[in-house]
Amino acid sequence: MTIISILIAFTLCHFVRELRHLRRFEWVTSFTKHCNDKLKKLPGWSGPTGFLVILGLPLLATYVVNNLLFSALGLIGQFIFAIVVLIYTFGPRDLDIDVRKVIRADNDKQQQDALETLLGGPIPKEEDACQAAAIDSVLSKALRRWFGIIFWFAVFGIYGALLYRLATWLSDGDFGLYDEQKNLITRLCKVMEWPVAQLMTLSLAIATDFDSVYRAWKQYHNERGHGLFEGNYEFMLTSARTIVKTGHAENDGYADQLQGPMASIKLSMDLVWRSLGVWATVLALLLLVNVIA
Repeated sequence: MTIISILIAFTLCHFVRELRHLRRFEWVTSFTKHCNDKLKKLPGWSGPTGFLVILGLPLLATYVVNNLLFSALGLIGQFIFAIVVLIYTFGPRDLDIDVRKVIRADNDKQQQDALETLLGGPIPKEEDACQAAAIDSVLSKALRRWFGIIFWFAVFGIYGALLYRLATWLSDGDFGLYDEQKNLITRLCKVMEWPVAQLMTLSLAIATDFDSVYRAWKQYHNERGHGLFEGNYEFMLTSARTIVKTGHAENDGYADQLQGPMASIKLSMDLVWRSLGVWATVLALLLLVNVIA
C-alpha cells in the first residue's frame, strides 16, 4: 500500500497540476501563535515542551482522522487518506514547473523573475557563482519537495511525511516560534534530511558516473566531515555540481542549446528525474518482492 500510494500521489501531482493549489499552510502561523499564547505557562514551553506539542498536535489530529476513515471505510479509507497527505506534503510548489518557467521564459524580465524565485533570492553576478547556485537550488528543492517526503513516508507512513513537512515549514519561515523551539525544529530537520541526502547521492552515482560522484563525496567528507547531528547535505550538492560541471550529466540535445546557468538548471533537473527513476525502480522492486512474499 505504501509504495502504491507514493506512485499514485506523485503521478497525480505531475499530471493534475491544479492539485498544487490545495497546498495551503497559512494555518501553521495561526496554530503556532495560538499555542504560544495559550500554553506558554507550561514548564519548558519555550524549549522542548513547545517543540513536542507544536509538532505533536498535528500528528495527533492526523492519527484521529486516519482512524476515523479506517472505521468508516476500512483499508480503502486509509489508502485514500495516505494519497491526500502525500499530495498535500509534496511541494509547496512543483519543482519542474519552476524550472520550466526559467528555461522557457518569453523575455529576459520573466526569466530573471523566475530565476530569482527558483534561487530564493537575488541572482549572483558571476557566472560560476550563478551556475553553482542554480545547481544547489534545484537539488536542495528536490530533496525538500519530493525526496524527503517519499523517504519518510516510506519509513513512517503519513506521520513521517507530515512531520518532515512541518519541520521544513517551521525551520524556514517566521511562525512566531521561540528561539529554542526553532533551533530544535531546525536540528530535527537536518537529522531527517541527512539520510535522504545520502540516498540521493547514491542515486546520482547510479544514474550518472559512480566514480566521479564517489570521489566528490569522499573528498568532501575527508575535508569537512560533518555527522548526522551537526552537518548538512552539502556533500550531495558538491557531488551534483561535480557531475554537471565535468560533463558527466549527459546532454540531451535541448540542454546544448542553452548556456551558463540555464544549461546548469536543465541538467540539474535531468539529474533529479534520473534519481527519481532510480528511486521508483527500487520502490517497484520492493513492491514486487512484497507481492511475491
